[in-house]
Amino acid sequence: MSMTKLGFYNGLKEIGGTFVVVETDTARCMFDFGFANADIIDNKVSCAPGDMAYYYVNLGILTPMDGIYDDNTAHKLGLKSFSEDTKKNFFIISHMHIDHMGGLGMLDPDVPVYMSMDSLKLYRAIARCGEAEVREHANCIGVDYEDSFTVGDITVKVVQIDHDVAGACGFIITTADGSICYTGDYRFHGFHRDITEKFARTCHGVDVMITEGVTASFEDIDMLSLEEPEDMGNSEEVVEEYMKDRIRNESGLIVINNYNRNVERIHRLISVCENEGRTLVLEPIQAEYIKAFYPEDKISVYAQNIDECSFTISPDWKMVTRKDILDDPSGYVLQQDYKHIYELIDLKTVLSLYVHMDGGPLGDYDPSYKKLHDFMEQLNINYEHKGTGGHSRPYYLRYMIDNIAPGTLIPLHSFRPEQVMSDKAGCRILPEYGDIYTMQEGKLSKR
Repeated sequence: MSMTKLGFYNGLKEIGGTFVVVETDTARCMFDFGFANADIIDNKVSCAPGDMAYYYVNLGILTPMDGIYDDNTAHKLGLKSFSEDTKKNFFIISHMHIDHMGGLGMLDPDVPVYMSMDSLKLYRAIARCGEAEVREHANCIGVDYEDSFTVGDITVKVVQIDHDVAGACGFIITTADGSICYTGDYRFHGFHRDITEKFARTCHGVDVMITEGVTASFEDIDMLSLEEPEDMGNSEEVVEEYMKDRIRNESGLIVINNYNRNVERIHRLISVCENEGRTLVLEPIQAEYIKAFYPEDKISVYAQNIDECSFTISPDWKMVTRKDILDDPSGYVLQQDYKHIYELIDLKTVLSLYVHMDGGPLGDYDPSYKKLHDFMEQLNINYEHKGTGGHSRPYYLRYMIDNIAPGTLIPLHSFRPEQVMSDKAGCRILPEYGDIYTMQEGKLSKR
């Protein structure tokens, strides 16, 4: 008798590298394909791009799996290559964060990879800017939100969700044996809580729910006893109001270090700055991401960053020079990635405030984080942190599960997935690496 199998591999008890397989007699659906065990990656170590997948599998960063790598890589790993496997293998990618899509350039180029149309738009912009890992994956297929597609005997519905990156979605995966919801990463404190609420309604009553649990990772939580917070904390709206206040009250230049794939935040900040009499000046990469989604925006770019561009600069962009900013610092907000921090040395005499707004480096785990703060102290720069993060607070993790009310709950993408729970779920499974479960009539059994 045929049955659906669920296999669990990377990203189960860590934040990053989620790799789950839904397999039937004819097809194998896999999600996501980012980097696990990412702390071991050292960009100072070089290797040929064609060998990267082989090395990363050996280091536990990528998963050894039949039917996804090219002939050379697969044979060195003792696996079937994509061209040799009789299964219809394909990937679904929830969003464009490196821990969910960083491995795409290491797949066999012919592997079909499905994602939302917005994620595909962002991915192509990432590749144009030279930001894709190893190489751009060619066989990516964009799917509209709420649309479905079928590969073999697996049907997948793309369901939009709100996260701090354009194009985020989850999926409902359906086989003859039942339904599986995968949330990807999500939040309720963004500009579009309604989208995340709708996701829960769309997925209500699925047989299996596979969910992220990032914010349950960092302290002891009794999730069942949590009450709804009185406010959302640093929501996107709070960050936007904070920026309005700083723009009005700072007398000199404001520099922001934001996460550049959160394009809606910057799109809105362009208008905020314009309404308050300032111009938001962007790095070319950030500008290219904005252009992909908001081609009507009036974009200004910083001339000092132009030389590093690997793509053609739009003739419609206004160039702003260092001299322009030095002559009129109160007329600008400048967006700069950490890699350009030395530019602040030339701007320090007119710099009023540096706002760390979810751009890297993000925390103490990154050695550059201390270097950033040492730099600020050395130059006596006024530094403030104001960001949101992209993951739902613990109460809202439970809120999502409560509203979906799955037959089986499977939390992962968390250092402490055991803390993610809901009394509205029929049961909970905490899989270990390599565990395989069979599904029949919506119920899971461990093999």
